[in-house]
Amino acid sequence: MATLPAIASVWVLGAGLAVAGVPDTVLVEEATVGSFRHATRFVISPQGGFYVVDEENNSLVFIDGKTSRVTTIGGYGWTPGSFDRPTSVSTDGLNVYVTDEANHRVQRFDRNLNFISSLSTRDTSVVSARFGFPAGAALSRQGDLFILDAENMRVVKFNARSQFERSFGGIDQERGRIRQPVKIVVAPSDRVFVLEPDRVLEYDFVGNHIRTAGEGILRGAVGLDVTDNTLLVVTSDTLHWFTLSGHFRHSTPVRFIISSLPLTPVQDVIVTRDRFYILGRERVHVFRMMEQGR
Repeated sequence: MATLPAIASVWVLGAGLAVAGVPDTVLVEEATVGSFRHATRFVISPQGGFYVVDEENNSLVFIDGKTSRVTTIGGYGWTPGSFDRPTSVSTDGLNVYVTDEANHRVQRFDRNLNFISSLSTRDTSVVSARFGFPAGAALSRQGDLFILDAENMRVVKFNARSQFERSFGGIDQERGRIRQPVKIVVAPSDRVFVLEPDRVLEYDFVGNHIRTAGEGILRGAVGLDVTDNTLLVVTSDTLHWFTLSGHFRHSTPVRFIISSLPLTPVQDVIVTRDRFYILGRERVHVFRMMEQGR
């Protein structure tokens, strides 16, 4: 792992972060974190640590935000705690969920990455509860787990007790039918967003399709983050900004961001109140957001 101090390089987002309530924002690079073979997804815990999926190593890496201590679990396999193509990670601060694509399961760990349990329904007799090749999973504020089922092209919802509740986005849902699932996010509003390469599908908490955004604009989308008032979609080299109502604002090439190490190809992005995180294949780039003129 390498950690670099803040540097003087800045990037003025201008209207790009006006949707976050800051009309003109400067990004100052604070650090680069990690050393991965091919990172694909990441999440920041409430305690400030990073959980990163390193797909090529079939591993999950935790980097403590206070001590910089690195913990790695996984390796190729099908036993508890091993993975065959991990595709996503999500956490509520106490539990960590990792989708294990080729093993058709979601594994649950405690925040120190001790194995707790595994959820797999591919062979269940309840057809609507089945999922296979999970492309991602996301948690609601209530602890509900939404799994992006890439085998049946739908979302399967389980409550906080791992009991199946419903599935949606499947072949019977005409306007909201999922075709090429990439990532799933549950917003602070409890709306569910499913990213596809060329669009974003939005559903309410019980799976009713609300709207579709990005058609005709997005191409090759790989990452997504949703804040209180912003929908941000990334391709390998571009940021695309939308309002939560799906209206396109503008696109920003990643090459405009000044950083100490290469940012592209971008894999994912996270925006918080005062930090902007970009996940590349080899590292996490951390930027501090400052209002211009301060």
